[in-house]
Amino acid sequence: MENNKELLHSKIELILKEAEALGASQTQTTITLTNRALTRLANSIIDQNVVERHALVRVVVYFGQKSGSVEFEVFEDHEIKQAVEQAASLARISPENKDFKSLPTPKQYSSSFDKKSMICETTHNTTPEKRAEFAKLAIDTAHSVDSRVKAVAGYVQNTTKEKIVANSLGIDAYEIQTTSDAEFTVLAKDDKEETAGWATDARRDVNQLKVEEIARIAAEKAASGFGMKYLDPGEYEVILEPAATAGLTFFTGLIGFGARRYQEYMSFLRDRIGEQLFSENLSLWDNPLEQRLVGASLFDDEGVPHQRVDLIDNGVVKNLVYDTLTATIDGVESTGNHAKWWGPAEPIPRHIIVGEGTSSVDEMVSETKKGVLVTHFHYMNPVNPTEGVLTALTRDGAWYVENGEVKYPLHTIRFTDGVLRFFKEIDMIGRYPDFLALPPIGMVPAMKLPSFRFSGSSKE
Repeated sequence: MENNKELLHSKIELILKEAEALGASQTQTTITLTNRALTRLANSIIDQNVVERHALVRVVVYFGQKSGSVEFEVFEDHEIKQAVEQAASLARISPENKDFKSLPTPKQYSSSFDKKSMICETTHNTTPEKRAEFAKLAIDTAHSVDSRVKAVAGYVQNTTKEKIVANSLGIDAYEIQTTSDAEFTVLAKDDKEETAGWATDARRDVNQLKVEEIARIAAEKAASGFGMKYLDPGEYEVILEPAATAGLTFFTGLIGFGARRYQEYMSFLRDRIGEQLFSENLSLWDNPLEQRLVGASLFDDEGVPHQRVDLIDNGVVKNLVYDTLTATIDGVESTGNHAKWWGPAEPIPRHIIVGEGTSSVDEMVSETKKGVLVTHFHYMNPVNPTEGVLTALTRDGAWYVENGEVKYPLHTIRFTDGVLRFFKEIDMIGRYPDFLALPPIGMVPAMKLPSFRFSGSSKE
């Protein structure tokens, strides 16, 4: 498959040489070239077909312990030089960071990682006609489930992403990967209510996308959503489908296990490494090298090799994730988790895997006396990061469960609860789901928790 490796290397060399000419002591640059083709659905018709190409460049230059960074999407040589000059100007007027010692130096990447498996030429060459076939299949499937299905919305897309990371100390890392994903929201309506169901899948090979299956699931959820009732606030058992569990585990990693937040006293795990804070049924790790993940990867945004990092082992907090700066502060090695994502660059676990169990969602329902079944959450945010308190809304389907049976659907409900409380006990864990997801979602099964705090509903 054709790639742009030589072009990206030429831009990297230009940036490093320009920074050196300006007197920078060290320089790091990352270029991500993304080609995305998307077919969007709304009201059960294809309403958009787009192709976009982005070249995102990030440059960080150091003058001793002073640094300046710029991020831009220009790709002409003269514009790149202007951006590097801007980064240098910012560095010269910035305060010194006494914790900074050096950018990372080259290290060996995993020899067992199969880079060829990350590329699917069929995905790269997916045509609008192919995506339209998938869209039609989803629409036809959803409408065949129930006469009350009124509309299918969502998208089918394929992406090819190339990333190169280099610095003035010799790091030179390149990878290319293809992904495809589909997501559908199905709306159903009768003379009293409007309901919604949702499902998604992602694959490296577009031909493996389970379009028909997720369209059917989304439609079945919408069809089973009529007759909604309100739930009184309080503590309930909860059955979390994989997407709901994944949202909770991602935020657990984000606000708890990153070294920067830990060092700055923002983590709910401060001074608690080594303690058993969670259920002994919970084991959780970050492993970008796991090639069952659609978004598996060799290195982080500093070009440091990825590795498996055990975060929770049978309920015991084991490790944090580090990048070069935070590792320097604690006198350890980077775990290869540097990410420029939300706000400042920091180490984040973005490929979380939870140890699977053997239970099905149906078995979880049968073991529930008074609880709620949740499809997934929406607008999740930390309320109090230092205590691990999160809040979010249920979305696209939640049902009240009593004495082992699903009784009726629920209007949107909000939870507000602490990670250290609701993951303290876990009754049941499922197997890995049939559907995959893009980062930051890894491999996360369904769970049944004995206690989960719902703080309000849409009537409040």
